[in-house]
Amino acid sequence: MKEENINSSLATARSPLRTYVERRVKLNDTFLKKERPKNKLRSIGDSEVPGLRIYIQPSGSKIFYFAYKPQNQKNWVRYKIGNFNILNVKQARDKAKKYGAAILEGKDPVEIKRELREELILTELIERFYDKRFKRSYGYKNTTIKTVKSYFKCWILQKTNDQNIRKVQKENLCSIQHKKLSTITKDDIKMLHSIVGLKAKAVADKIVDYLNVLFNYAVEEKLLAKNPVQMKKKEKFGDKEDNRILTEEQREMVLNCVFKLDKRTGKINYNYYAGRSLNLVACLVIAWWLLTGRRNNSEGTEIKWKQISFPQKKIFFEDSKVGQMEYALGPRAMELLKVIKDERLTDGPLKWKDGTKDYVFPSGRFDKGKTCKTPYLGSAKKTWRRILKDLNIDYMPPKQCRHTFLTLLLKKTKNIMIVKKAAGHSQIKTTNRYAKILDEDVVSGLENMDQVKEKESKVLEFKK
Repeated sequence: MKEENINSSLATARSPLRTYVERRVKLNDTFLKKERPKNKLRSIGDSEVPGLRIYIQPSGSKIFYFAYKPQNQKNWVRYKIGNFNILNVKQARDKAKKYGAAILEGKDPVEIKRELREELILTELIERFYDKRFKRSYGYKNTTIKTVKSYFKCWILQKTNDQNIRKVQKENLCSIQHKKLSTITKDDIKMLHSIVGLKAKAVADKIVDYLNVLFNYAVEEKLLAKNPVQMKKKEKFGDKEDNRILTEEQREMVLNCVFKLDKRTGKINYNYYAGRSLNLVACLVIAWWLLTGRRNNSEGTEIKWKQISFPQKKIFFEDSKVGQMEYALGPRAMELLKVIKDERLTDGPLKWKDGTKDYVFPSGRFDKGKTCKTPYLGSAKKTWRRILKDLNIDYMPPKQCRHTFLTLLLKKTKNIMIVKKAAGHSQIKTTNRYAKILDEDVVSGLENMDQVKEKESKVLEFKK
């Protein structure tokens, strides 16, 4: 069989090895799987992408090559794309198109490969981003920085001791940390998103958002031509709004369980907590959530005494995009803080210790040389779940304490601007979610309105 005529620089190249073009077909994975080796080297060209060819060796190996003729040169060159058992036809075509476009721009695939070797991998980009952008001047909150680093460490760098997460990662291999930036595709991001979603859907959406910021930085710094993170909102899991809250009665029931004082002394009733095997500090954290509407961790378990002003009855937070923020505290919240402060000098869980004395809600394990890494209470979720179960209240996440507080505040004040201030929202549209009055409130309001109309009608009839 005679060798095919070559009509363009992107057509099939003359191979250094003596091979003949058997045919040119539209390659697909099924077709290539069925192709059997023969006693000589064979090549099959792709009819879709000029220059793409697969070589089938007598040993059975199948290798994709891209054939081209460098500018101002006489000889044809075969550039290896990859083995069929590693790349599928679609991936091979994408690479061949990329090389073809580069040639038209006057570049050589060999040069591209050399540039690729010098290109940053994702891990290096993350490190550079941390150094350049995680600074105060860029307005990132410390809590945001902490969250981003935690998510990237766990799911991108795959450094975690959580056995459940490690199991998910092992069963669903998707490691992009060592990939060159230009080789990371939208499909890689989608795969990562779906894998993380197996464990935590909200975290999966957040990681995509953070990766979008990361790759935008790479484009700005001319480290990458295009941002591969192009997931539409409908492709994400979505943050399903949870409007569940505690009723006013349920809130008081929980508060009565978690904040128990001795009626005679006005101090914490330690016997009550010990008799029920309740974590005292965790109970006080729950009380703080319900009495202030502050966020679970950064505004809850992690707060320090220096942030509290007893004369002003306020709490201050410096970690904010707009600078220092202050929030007023109600009488019951101030009582809670005063009781905790008084207990610092007693011999109990709240006693001042060298490592934990700065924190309102200290860790009971930090000073005992155990595995606790933070001087403040790590989490109150376990106690929260138990309290709800004991009170026969359907479970809802701890964050609903904040929603409960703000919704009840709106019901009491009927002033959304007060709620906006109490919540620390920068935009009123964020606060508007609490303006969604509960169904029973709507029914009650309609009934009251009808009663008023009925009375007015009777008054009019009497006057006639």
